Amino acid sequence: MLAVNALIDISGLHYRYPGTAADALAGLDLSVAEGEFVAVVGPNGSGKSTLARILGGLAVASGGHRAAVCGHDLLTEPGRLAVRRDVGVLFQNPENQLVAENVEEDIAFGLENLGLPASEIATRVDEMLARFDLEDLRHREPHLLSGGQKQRTALAGVLAIPRRALVLDEPTAMLDPAGQVEVLGAVARERENGLTIVLVTQEMDEVLGADRVVALERGSAVFDGPPAELFARPQLIADLSLGLPAAGEVGLALMQSGRRFVRTPLTIDELLDELVGSGGTQLTLGGVSEHPSSADDPAHGPWEAHTAADSPAPAGDGGEA
Repeated sequence: MLAVNALIDISGLHYRYPGTAADALAGLDLSVAEGEFVAVVGPNGSGKSTLARILGGLAVASGGHRAAVCGHDLLTEPGRLAVRRDVGVLFQNPENQLVAENVEEDIAFGLENLGLPASEIATRVDEMLARFDLEDLRHREPHLLSGGQKQRTALAGVLAIPRRALVLDEPTAMLDPAGQVEVLGAVARERENGLTIVLVTQEMDEVLGADRVVALERGSAVFDGPPAELFARPQLIADLSLGLPAAGEVGLALMQSGRRFVRTPLTIDELLDELVGSGGTQLTLGGVSEHPSSADDPAHGPWEAHTAADSPAPAGDGGEA
């Protein structure tokens, strides 16, 4: 999908790890507009983390028609060096990005490497401590932080240098639920400030907040569109082993037991709305159809919706499943 005023403009990108027979990225096309939030999903080995490293100038593409990020040509060494200033990258293990003796010094580390004046560094560090709710942890050693605090410290260090884009490679994968909420809240605030965000994730609940989702398979994009459209394609979801957001999994289980919904819920709010106000539509296993169909019809995938009046739930067996 071509984005207007693309900040990330990639066409035909290839990457192959040394000693392997297949490309990790195989002719990938990707375009992201300034200020857009794009989630990247796919099974293990689909090329998600490879893409994240290339976008940040941390890996050298094997080839491509075009690879421009923030106006820098990633197919050249000068372009890769320059993009590291404009694009921040946050990985899943925060300990790999914490390098100093305490939170304050860690946030200052990148600024010091740029040779900025001490007064400017101090001002910027104070801003980051406040921005990421780390003021009370200013002098705390990294090993004494919780997982969420470590990741917020790493994120503050990444964004202490003004960026045009932020690439996150499964930033909540090693965090407990409380840490996940902390980090995702911090990322949401950066999005509100207009930062371009590319989020690599295997957590489908995290996909729901994105403007677009790009699904990779064997290094190529097989889907590019709104999250709701992805989750409306059950066969693709199954093929890529993605699953549904938590509310969708609950909704699917309820549908299989005969519960009648108007639409497939994807968020907790949508699930609650359906549980309180549903009644005119029967959701069953199958595709989307306005006509009654058998649950064992192989022509239909999961999550089919059709009117209850056309196909009443059989008594005693919980309805179609």
